[in-house]
Amino acid sequence: MGQVAAPKTFTPVTVAEAVRCYRDALHLRVATGALSPATRDAYARDLTEAAILLGPDKVLDDVEAEDIEYALVRIANAPDRRYTRTRKAGPGGENTPGRGLQARARWTAAVRGLFAWAADQGYIRADPMPRVSRVRVPTRAAGARLGLTVEQAQALQETPQAWSATKELRADQQLTVRDEAILRLLTETGPRVAELCAANLDDVRRHELTGGPVLRIRNGKGGRSRDVPLSATLVELLERYQQHERPAPPAGDSEPDRADAARALLVTIRGRRMTARDVQRMVERRVKQMPAELRRAVTPHGLRHTAATVLLRQAGADVGTVADILGHSDVGTTSVYLDPSASAAAEALQRSPLAQ
Repeated sequence: MGQVAAPKTFTPVTVAEAVRCYRDALHLRVATGALSPATRDAYARDLTEAAILLGPDKVLDDVEAEDIEYALVRIANAPDRRYTRTRKAGPGGENTPGRGLQARARWTAAVRGLFAWAADQGYIRADPMPRVSRVRVPTRAAGARLGLTVEQAQALQETPQAWSATKELRADQQLTVRDEAILRLLTETGPRVAELCAANLDDVRRHELTGGPVLRIRNGKGGRSRDVPLSATLVELLERYQQHERPAPPAGDSEPDRADAARALLVTIRGRRMTARDVQRMVERRVKQMPAELRRAVTPHGLRHTAATVLLRQAGADVGTVADILGHSDVGTTSVYLDPSASAAAEALQRSPLAQ
């Protein structure tokens, strides 16, 4: 019978020291493909905040479940870090104070990971997290509702051209073709915004088997990549953007930065590779330019939801195909977009040949 490893000797550490070491462990998980860089960065921000709220100089083993509950209450009432110039808006456009359920659930997950890792390292004698109330996030059958309807998505796609036809644009606004290409990529193929920003020029190519145009998407989650077919309209937009609208990399940047900008599929008005925040700001700006009767607040991730829902509901694609397009390793993740709403059920029955 094999020997069982002896538990590690208890070693008291401060909250700040534990957070610093755990962040190093998160970097290793990214290197092995077990965690995406975006999730690592989000957890790192959450843990830095947790250390401040729990007390950076406090011994981690002295942290009780009540301390974490109190910190979570403060998190719930803290401003959303994404909105520094404007107020966060709810689904109906109303001001929404504090962090949402998703942000609070992620914060709790980051802290739970910290304590689980600390227990394994011998930094705590008992994990307080099982006694902390879980943040209940509604299951994402409602996830489809975070996106847009087909009519709203089409209006958003057309907004850059429609707006430029009626307005005299400043130099920093003349990215009409780029913006339409991004909006179509998000609503047609549903890449994660980090995947979109990481795409390079040579990722657009002809598929070896089908001969059709595809975009190679490198998935930060686990290091997998996938080829997503592109519509003729998208290919034409991307070509037009590269030929006529794409700014050159800044002359004052370092050689590595200039080389990265030259590789990037999509760049800012200053010629640098776009970031997730750049895409988010662009989507927010274009949503405000939509016709008032169709306008609805949406995020880049909401446009990913739009693509998934339309492919499943309107295009008739099966769950496995949509999972491949979205980069889901589990079709169960994709199935949340099959919203079992009353209207969807009624439409399904009406389409049934046995109900005619």
